[in-house]
Amino acid sequence: MEEFGDFNFLSANQSGFYQQDIPKIGDQTNYQQPNSDCLIFDELLFGNDFTISELIQEKSKISENPVAYSISLNPSKQVLNPCLESLQLLNSYGTKVKRMKGTILNKRGGEASEENNTLSTEEILRVAGARYVHFFPEGYDDFYMLTHPCDFAISGLLEDEREDVELAHVLFAAAEKVGYQQFDRASWLLQRCEWTASAYGNAVQRLVFYFAKALRKRIERETGREAIKEQKEEEMNLEALKGCMKLPFQQVMHLTAVQAIFEHVKLINRIHLIDLEIRSGVHWSGFMQSLVDLKELPIKLLKITAVISDKCHLTEQVGKWLENVAESLNIPFSFKAILVSDMMEIKEELFETEDDEMVAIYCPLVLRNMISRPASLENLMRVIRNLNPSIMVVSEIEANYNLSSFVNRFIEALFFTASYFDCLKTCIEEDEDSRRKIEALCGKGIENIVASEGSDRVSRSVKIEVWRAFFARFRMEEIELSDSCLSQAKLVAKGFAYGNFCSLEKNEKCLIVGWKETPIISISAWQFL
Repeated sequence: MEEFGDFNFLSANQSGFYQQDIPKIGDQTNYQQPNSDCLIFDELLFGNDFTISELIQEKSKISENPVAYSISLNPSKQVLNPCLESLQLLNSYGTKVKRMKGTILNKRGGEASEENNTLSTEEILRVAGARYVHFFPEGYDDFYMLTHPCDFAISGLLEDEREDVELAHVLFAAAEKVGYQQFDRASWLLQRCEWTASAYGNAVQRLVFYFAKALRKRIERETGREAIKEQKEEEMNLEALKGCMKLPFQQVMHLTAVQAIFEHVKLINRIHLIDLEIRSGVHWSGFMQSLVDLKELPIKLLKITAVISDKCHLTEQVGKWLENVAESLNIPFSFKAILVSDMMEIKEELFETEDDEMVAIYCPLVLRNMISRPASLENLMRVIRNLNPSIMVVSEIEANYNLSSFVNRFIEALFFTASYFDCLKTCIEEDEDSRRKIEALCGKGIENIVASEGSDRVSRSVKIEVWRAFFARFRMEEIELSDSCLSQAKLVAKGFAYGNFCSLEKNEKCLIVGWKETPIISISAWQFL
């Protein structure tokens, strides 16, 4: 304690948690702000105003221990402060989350129930979250909580797990202090995180490392102490792509989308595929093979148009590789790349469509990048509508990073990334170069989500319910994914060593792919009315 200075152990009321006279830096009390700061989605972001009772009813317990997980927040008190709203979210994550609410398509077997009987990365955070919320209304100081004599939440854990829970607990405390703009105390807490967290530690330590780094960056920006540094841009390279190929939900996403498109165009002999984020293009090789295997109608021409926004993308190599695949399968083929710096530059005539061809569009994890640029998103949607595709398949991150409340956004991102890091730990732990590259890319996104505001915050996502409302504006109708698509998804997941951890859920007409029942990606198909 001497290393951090003296603290006054105040009660909750004394510290201002339940008062309406919280220090008026930024005047966070009595503040009514929209669900998002991107107006194109703001009126569509329903379901973000939670109550504690709703969240507790929604979750099932991670443990039967009523002492460790009982939450005693007073429901009669009105939550006016965004930091207190974050406790409602934290409360929901602090208990065992079964957030997939649709029809579960694959059941995890006994062999996938627990890996070595240890807690997953997200479960560590749930325990830490429940622990933090449990102590919060009692007014304990953040450091005192860590050594509380009646700390039942971690009494039955392994030593490594206890240390990870304590580390995550300090991170929660630091985020809460940043939300209150108590930057000196937040810095002390972050310093404690930085003693243990590392990009080279275990999954929890790596996760805390990137989020603590992002919180530190936010403090520097808020206090005007940010040093202007030459930013090294993290890019998706071959090492990262190689690692992504080992993640089950990435392959399920691509191959399910390709199957949906194939079923829609398989009886057409002139096909024009438009890929808005082609990357390696490997997913189209399976599409070509399926066309050849069908043998019902000889293909006269297969066109692939890739929209590229990164000048460094290996477009020429991808196009040449796809041409070689088509040639080996005897498919007449043409490839074209459209390079644009912004989707405002997209025009219908750039795609050179013809009347006798059927157009299909694939949007893998690309629309979310334009949420902060609504004019670009709306322009792209207008162009797509004018192209009149027979089908458009959309894959998007199933998380909500478009919240204005910093702490709520922090918690959403933290638990989502915890599941992603847990997947990396399980699937590619032995391939450290690939894993570290992917995690470094995630770290850049985390920094943008946590430390940036307004137009600078470009890393955003919204959930499938919001996309449905948004697409309705353009008179788009959702198409139900077929049984063949769902069977394909299950087959692909089973092909991975840890495929049992890949969760598949039917959500109305779309498919949600997750990791240990935490939603990660949605896959939906659409057509214009």
